[in-house]
Amino acid sequence: MPELFSLKGRVALVTGASRGLGFAMAKALAENGATVIVNARDMAALSVAAERIGAEALPFDVTDAAISRASLEGIVERHGRLDILVNNAGIQHRKPLVEWQDEDFNHVVAVNLSACFR
Repeated sequence: MPELFSLKGRVALVTGASRGLGFAMAKALAENGATVIVNARDMAALSVAAERIGAEALPFDVTDAAISRASLEGIVERHGRLDILVNNAGIQHRKPLVEWQDEDFNHVVAVNLSACFR
């Protein structure tokens, strides 16, 4: 049965992987044989997460299309492929929606939605 879920030879990128669900998904991918690249904004937390699961840490801003594209191209250059992409990066503002400014809304949409299409 373990062969049914084997990801050996597959390369995965998980954004928002320094903690929580992103970390858990990256860990599960690694445990099932994938080569895992983890992404997050906080390099200190990302380094700890990468070390804990034996992954490669790749910090970059998912809202920057040019940097995201260059990072993906770098993965393919180093590993020859990218098979799995988990778009897990996400943010929230801890204040009532009626108190949000345009910048708050735009930032949430940029990270939680737009970044998935870049």
